[in-house]
Amino acid sequence: MQTQDQIAVSIVVVNWKVREMLRSCLCSLYELGGLAPRQFEVIVVDNDSRDGSVEMVREKFPSITVIANERNVGFGRANNQALPLCRGRYVLLLNPDTVVLDQSVSRLVARMDACADVGAMGCRLINADGSLQRWTGGAFPRLANVLAHYLFVDRLLPARMRPLPLYLDRDERQEIDVDWVSGACLIARASALDGKLFNPDFFMYGEDMELCHRLKLAGWRIVYTPRATIVHYQGESMRQQSGDVLLSAIKGPRQFYLQMRGGRAIRTYDAITVAGFGLRWLLYRIGAALSNTAGYRDKAESSRDLMRRAWRIMRA
Repeated sequence: MQTQDQIAVSIVVVNWKVREMLRSCLCSLYELGGLAPRQFEVIVVDNDSRDGSVEMVREKFPSITVIANERNVGFGRANNQALPLCRGRYVLLLNPDTVVLDQSVSRLVARMDACADVGAMGCRLINADGSLQRWTGGAFPRLANVLAHYLFVDRLLPARMRPLPLYLDRDERQEIDVDWVSGACLIARASALDGKLFNPDFFMYGEDMELCHRLKLAGWRIVYTPRATIVHYQGESMRQQSGDVLLSAIKGPRQFYLQMRGGRAIRTYDAITVAGFGLRWLLYRIGAALSNTAGYRDKAESSRDLMRRAWRIMRA
């Protein structure tokens, strides 16, 4: 039987209706993660997928611990369910729509071993085409960087005048301290967590910001490292969601901002968000009219949908 000293990292994967992506993710952990099987454990929490995900894991990966929920309890609570079972000195949260590249898990463990004052670390997330995903990490939301992001002010100001970006604004080549890193791939020191992972009030999105904020208040550093790279096929689960669940992509960061800044500032935050999606809708419509390309039309439709969701939340 493995002991905590032998297990470097406990890997938690929360799944919802992406069986084949989950299979690819788990295969990549064993084939490309860079750790021997005795050095890590995997816990899969399935949020009532009903697509054969649970059966697939139990058949193809019998050493993996599976928690099969009878309803979708959300990303944060599902991760919380796994935490008491984690025996590693680190806990790695990994989305099922990811593929690990080039020994990235061992690289993350090595960097955490080398940085005793780091409570959580995120790595370089890329799209399927190799481009960088900006939402890997960044600064906590403040009115200045929310305004800069949603209304494109950050593209107009010189670099020295821009606020700290809400999301990474370039492909960093060196490790940097950030306020938060994405829960799509987040490795945390078990001792820093002190038995608590996510705030259960967050259903999905924003819980990673809240966790990193809590760790920073306790004196831990939050670091982004480009030394590990993971492919993230972002949004596959979300495309299958409907109703209020879809609002969580906007609700989560808003909830964190409200928690940080209080109710008086939230109206301005909401107005900027709605205006930002509205501006995108207008610009993409113009682009679609001038170029007659499906890409602009799709982005215009997506921006209009997000504007409507933000408006619903603002009026609630």
